[in-house]
Amino acid sequence: MGRYRYFLAIQTRLPDDYLTDAGFRRNLEVLQRLGFDGVELNIREPESVDPARLKAYLAEFGLVLSMFASGLTAKSAQLSLATTDQERRRKSIARTVRFLEFAQEFGAGVIAGYLKGAPQENGPGARERLAASVVELGPVADRLKTPLLIEAVNRYESPVGHSLADTWDIARRANSPYVWILPDTFHMNIEEANMRRAIGDHRACFGSFHLSDNTRHFPGFGALDFGAIVAMLDEIDYQGKLAIEGNIRTSFAEDVEMAMRCLGPHLTRR
Repeated sequence: MGRYRYFLAIQTRLPDDYLTDAGFRRNLEVLQRLGFDGVELNIREPESVDPARLKAYLAEFGLVLSMFASGLTAKSAQLSLATTDQERRRKSIARTVRFLEFAQEFGAGVIAGYLKGAPQENGPGARERLAASVVELGPVADRLKTPLLIEAVNRYESPVGHSLADTWDIARRANSPYVWILPDTFHMNIEEANMRRAIGDHRACFGSFHLSDNTRHFPGFGALDFGAIVAMLDEIDYQGKLAIEGNIRTSFAEDVEMAMRCLGPHLTRR
């Protein structure tokens, strides 16, 4: 951990040709200049990426892979841990095992957001199918000592696991110290009646926390009070990671600059 009181990462996409992608290099240079510690990467085909090479490349910019974000892969491969199609669910579980093995190479974790399934899959039994998948993956996470983060995603984008309480009710069934929930301020702004209470009630259930404005852009492009949100984490003596996530409004570099003008004063060391 470097410049800030919390380990700070940002979620972005790894280009297929990242070693020769000039734009991606410039983005990493911006993150290095602004004092980021890591990146959460969406990778279309993680099995095709050499972990040692990627780890070395990120290290050139003082960065580590903190989380494998499975959303891009889940969408492109139509993965779902809650689907009624048993063959598809088995395939999704098997792919998630490989995601965990990939993440282990970096000492990272795996985010399961869209991997839970599409909103229209919220039919009878969806919760139990997702829970069964998570229970099956728990021993893998334990064996690899690699966190599986079940993201609390709002009702318009996910079939189940909307609020923190709703998501923890599923994740806890794995009875694993490596199966966590992942709060995200964008989704919490929709699903939580009291964000402070939800964070406090689940303080022992997460080790990573997403910062995204109510517009789904980076912090600073909407109405959320991130000073108050960071204060909520301070109140519970949070020791985990923070990660910026959101849609790009202008450009990656300009949006990150805006986000750090918003967040920086609240994250500087005391």
